Amino acid sequence: MSGGKALVFGDDTRSFLAIVRSLGRRGVSVHAAPANFRSPALRSRYIAAVHDIPPWMEDGAEWLRAVTALLRQERYDLVIPCNETALLPLQRHRASLSQFARLALPDDRAISVLFDKQATRELAAAVGVPVAGGRLVRCDDNAEAVLATFGAPVVLKPRRSYSLDRLAARGSVQIVGEKHRLECLLRACDPAETVVEQLFAGRGVGVSVLASRGRVLQAFEHHRAREIAGASFYRCSAPLTPALAGACEAIVAALAYTGLAMFEFKLNPAGDWILLEVNARPWGSMPLPLALGVDFPYRWYRLLTRGEEMPAVAYRTGIYGRNLLPDLRNSLTEAENRQLGRVAKAWFMLGRLAELSRLLTGRDVDDILVRDDLRPCAADLGEIVAAASRRAARLLPGGTMRRRHYAEARITALRKAGGPSQICFVCQGNICRSPFAAALLRAHLADRGIAILSAGMMPWPGRPTPACGLVAAATHGIDLSAHRSAWLSRETVNAATLLVVFDELTRKALLDRYPHFRRRTIRLGDLAGIGEITDPIDGGAAEFARVYSQIARAVDQLTLSLRRGAHCA
Repeated sequence: MSGGKALVFGDDTRSFLAIVRSLGRRGVSVHAAPANFRSPALRSRYIAAVHDIPPWMEDGAEWLRAVTALLRQERYDLVIPCNETALLPLQRHRASLSQFARLALPDDRAISVLFDKQATRELAAAVGVPVAGGRLVRCDDNAEAVLATFGAPVVLKPRRSYSLDRLAARGSVQIVGEKHRLECLLRACDPAETVVEQLFAGRGVGVSVLASRGRVLQAFEHHRAREIAGASFYRCSAPLTPALAGACEAIVAALAYTGLAMFEFKLNPAGDWILLEVNARPWGSMPLPLALGVDFPYRWYRLLTRGEEMPAVAYRTGIYGRNLLPDLRNSLTEAENRQLGRVAKAWFMLGRLAELSRLLTGRDVDDILVRDDLRPCAADLGEIVAAASRRAARLLPGGTMRRRHYAEARITALRKAGGPSQICFVCQGNICRSPFAAALLRAHLADRGIAILSAGMMPWPGRPTPACGLVAAATHGIDLSAHRSAWLSRETVNAATLLVVFDELTRKALLDRYPHFRRRTIRLGDLAGIGEITDPIDGGAAEFARVYSQIARAVDQLTLSLRRGAHCA
């Protein structure tokens, strides 16, 4: 057994869970720093401790204090980020944090190249690796000229998926062929931060590598069995394609790269191929090589903590790996895109389920279901059953009344316990719905001894209410001009006796972060029989007026419910 201790940032059931299992099986004590505290991956038997680290916000001071204190206390041998939202802050404070633990990060040059799609394209071209025709968007670009140059459709992609100043928002790739839509996207984008490329049709191929000082120590190739909108949760191990392996070696050598990376290629039936991008961090398909004996995480751990370069190992090809739940969701999307009828869709989905028979022959492995760590799979299946139960409940008559009774029951329970002392309205950004609802209830319950505040789930504080929101609020006698958004911290949640959300997206985000506060949480619209109150952020003045009228109705009902208690009498 290896011993040692590692901190892994993440919570997904793919790269994060693969790393946890790999290191845990070798005797490494694994601690987790998740964002979603309800993730099935956190049920793994190989997780020794879970830590609550606030997200990076503003200058990152709160994040840095929490991480520094944790590293000082625990003295980890290695800190592993599974995503850019952890990797980029660790890179920013590499110098100060490295005195407490070794950080599993590429060097700064590799990050500057591989986390910048245009810089990756330029390096690939310099070492003879083909990429799609493309370039940065120009200020004078128009849709007609772009389509004439690159053909239709074209791919618009952000130069960087994440930036440190906006970690809460991930840049998205757009495939567009319609002239008017492309024109709108070109006008809205930042030319210096947007890449336009030809669309290269072909199968997605990934080559995963572990490298040391510019040399590839281990490589593994997989082919995507199917993919929708660039996402795939079903892939197959394959022998290394010499040309693709050579491309990886050329880029690794040019950067003198050390660490893990996954090179994404497109390969067409004619044998032509291009490099799409390089993921210089743990990747989602990692459970497949791990299941086939290519233990990337542990080999990486030994390389970084002990300088040990383990020899390459062979692996079986033709073995499929699947992340069941998202793969089934993708299959449903595919059936809908094909516009299949009910019977045809049922047969289509039965065919996909029949693929599970490969599990019996050893030709299929599951990302989550493994013999020595069953609890993550059980939790994942529990989520499927719970989601199906909620959908079935919505189809039953009387759902609106049941939800109203549930919300009223929560308030009644609070009254019996002495009444609420602090009410917090929560929405996604804390710029539209929650500040208006809080201000309105505050006006209704002035001098009633209840603290009323608002917060958002997005770690993006300091933003004002949009102009349309200021106007809509003013028609209800509310001035939101001084409001600035705040993130829903654990301290705020702990102090709140009632948490009021507006939609299921926010309820899920709240309970993912703070799962033990379900019984304190209600949905505002349920009190007035409205149901979900949608976010008006992408609408105009009429949408803000409609949503704020709904909130006003529901807050009136909340006020009546609270006044029934002696605390507010």
